[in-house]
Amino acid sequence: MQEKQSQSQEQTLVRFFHASGDGLLLEDLKSGDYKVLEEELRLNKCTSFELIEQYFLEKISQQRILKHSRFGRISVKCYYDAPEQRLTVEILHAADLIALDANGLSDPFVIVELCPHHLFPNSRSQRTQVKLKTLHPVFDELFYFHVSPEQYRHRCACLTFTVMDYDWLSTNDFAGEAVAPLSDFCWPGRPNATAAGKTLQPFILHLSRQKPSEKPIMKMLEARTGDREAQEFVRRLKEIEKSMEEE
Repeated sequence: MQEKQSQSQEQTLVRFFHASGDGLLLEDLKSGDYKVLEEELRLNKCTSFELIEQYFLEKISQQRILKHSRFGRISVKCYYDAPEQRLTVEILHAADLIALDANGLSDPFVIVELCPHHLFPNSRSQRTQVKLKTLHPVFDELFYFHVSPEQYRHRCACLTFTVMDYDWLSTNDFAGEAVAPLSDFCWPGRPNATAAGKTLQPFILHLSRQKPSEKPIMKMLEARTGDREAQEFVRRLKEIEKSMEEE
């Protein structure tokens, strides 16, 4: 249904700009600039929650094609206990993190949380202990989250792993982030969580450091000054971007 609506909107847009031959040429309507305008118009019709969900869908898509990174990587295990509706997250270790301290090292810790927040209103972010003076921290810490089937069925539902460098005197520095969609480890028929924890192979997530302000969705959310949810989402991402600029 959504696909048909999208096609109908696209056809309407083409007819409007083509104007039966009195407007833009059809070949011009296939240009990059036109496609950008078309996408902006499509996104502007979305609610703020829909834009936030689209933001995470894009991050999930980008994570899937990220095969290496100069910002390092993190090793984790995730498994789901269906009867208890409990998601267990093991943060094992990280490697080849970027140095953010003057001594050529970092004091890393990891923040793990369920996103988007409007899908998990009762869930709070959790964090590992700080590991001092290392670019290859070993955490070996367990975290638990309550996740219902209704929540993990959302395409955009994901875990985010944010690696930070602890700073004793000022704000913490952003070292990198990664996302993992819940659909990768929450589904009917998944092996028993206890057994899975012993036999499940860890998976590697490469870290990225893209500035949120570079995304069109961020600009649209920022422009919605009267929308509390949009402004709160923008505020959180701007804090991360500010920590990148202060390094």
